[in-house]
Amino acid sequence: MPHKLNILVESTRKEILSQASEILSTLPKLAFSLSNGPQLKQTASNGGKSPDIILLDEGTEGGDIVARLHQLKEEFAQASIFVISPDISPKNIVRLMKAGASEFISNPVKADNLIDAIEEFRIRRVNAGKVAEGKICTFISSKGGLGSSVVAVNSAAAVARQQNQSVALCDMCLETGDLSVMLDTMPELTIVDLCRNFHRLDVSLFRGAITRHKSALDFLAAPHNPSDIRDIKVEHVQQILVLARKLYDYTFLDCPAMHLNDTTLASLNLSNHIFVITDLSVPAIRNASRLCTHLEKLGIANSRIEVVINRYIKRSTLSIEEVEKSLKRTIYWAFPNDFAEIVSSINRGLPLVQKNSSAMFSRNIFDFVKKMQKPDIYRDYRGIKGVFGKAI
Repeated sequence: MPHKLNILVESTRKEILSQASEILSTLPKLAFSLSNGPQLKQTASNGGKSPDIILLDEGTEGGDIVARLHQLKEEFAQASIFVISPDISPKNIVRLMKAGASEFISNPVKADNLIDAIEEFRIRRVNAGKVAEGKICTFISSKGGLGSSVVAVNSAAAVARQQNQSVALCDMCLETGDLSVMLDTMPELTIVDLCRNFHRLDVSLFRGAITRHKSALDFLAAPHNPSDIRDIKVEHVQQILVLARKLYDYTFLDCPAMHLNDTTLASLNLSNHIFVITDLSVPAIRNASRLCTHLEKLGIANSRIEVVINRYIKRSTLSIEEVEKSLKRTIYWAFPNDFAEIVSSINRGLPLVQKNSSAMFSRNIFDFVKKMQKPDIYRDYRGIKGVFGKAI
């Protein structure tokens, strides 16, 4: 999954160090150091790790930028060097690139330009096989109204709360798009804008369509107008998710219930985890069984499919054991019926894990994402405890 980058900034100018520090501090999976002049080798060795990226200011006093580039390439052969310069003439850019610069950043430094260059660097590392891709987790209900969107939103927000985790949430319910309401946001751009400009899909375009939510996750909304879905093709969805997987530790998808169209199948085929949501009603359980069987027939490995129960109530008409017998599979997790708290969070436009982290449902979600991230450690726990606190 996205690798933690080490970035070193070399400049004798306080304004450059300040600008870079302000921008870099907003990015997850990143550590950076500031060097007041050409003391980089000592700074890097003291930090214990060689830099992945060096931001080199051409305005640094008392030095030849070309000679310094050659020196840095010898000292840190594996690092990419981004040169910051006020001279944006083609002649100067070519001169710096020939000397070993990987990227050119104009001065004054614009946040979008620097962040795009860093994220493109991450993608190149993934494409080169130097670091693993992130994971895609998809939620799909066995029938409508089972709370798939609530679980998806809160799971994404719970992981985003973890230190140094990058998270994207994509609304794949393209005709309805309830996640915008749940997050109390109405993005200007949505997934359809990416699809209509698919020929130039890159980090910059992708980031332009993403909305940073106050819960620290990045949100890609469904189209505002349901008729716009005609512009969303399978190949568009595939490439958008492939790009997201390279940029984020986790990408969470909310898919429409029992609606296996081409775009939904594209999402499911790229998913590491598929959580089929049911409740303890007979129609939902029957549909969950049919959905799991159908997914397997479509070639999706059974190991990627897990059934979870939402709105679980102890001593309900059907027991977990009866459901497992009917489905012929083990229930992965059970989310509690915390109706009042969840409705309140929806009406407030805040994930419950953010609005009230101590609520019963919130605590359960935190445990759920722990199991999702470390299945071997939490293998025997599925969100339910008996009378004496033992996992059941």
